[in-house]
Amino acid sequence: MPLNPDDLAPLEVALLGVLCVGLPPSKAAGDDRFRIDHVTAVVSGLQSEGRAEVHLQRDGVAVTPEFRSALRETIIALTGKGVLADQAPGMPAAAGNFEAGLEVDMVQPDEHPALLDRYLGQLCMEVLFNIPAVYPYLMGRYAASGEVWRRLRDAGYGN
Repeated sequence: MPLNPDDLAPLEVALLGVLCVGLPPSKAAGDDRFRIDHVTAVVSGLQSEGRAEVHLQRDGVAVTPEFRSALRETIIALTGKGVLADQAPGMPAAAGNFEAGLEVDMVQPDEHPALLDRYLGQLCMEVLFNIPAVYPYLMGRYAASGEVWRRLRDAGYGN
């Protein structure tokens, strides 16, 4: 039986929706605000309490250890449901996620599990876009992503 967003916990919806936004890797962007854990933390705070900083440390960029742990549990749960493919530390990212050879590790900025159920991810992104506090933030990240992707393409990315 296929899953839908109503079958998922709010953090699962947040993570899957963020994975569908099309963010560039934060290392390539040169900006930790593109980190999957950062964007998911902001979305989760906006989703649950209407405040972006709920799961962020004092610097406003790094996530709290509690959120990092909850995100890890969420990735494990979604992997168990067959929605994500968690990636072992030190392994290259799955094709289609971001640049070849970029290493993935939970403690590294570019935590980016492979999304296996793109349709469910798209549904979750739509749920997030329907939350008034989340929409402008995600659209801002999406717009900024376009500039980063353009710069990366101009520098020869994907050729």
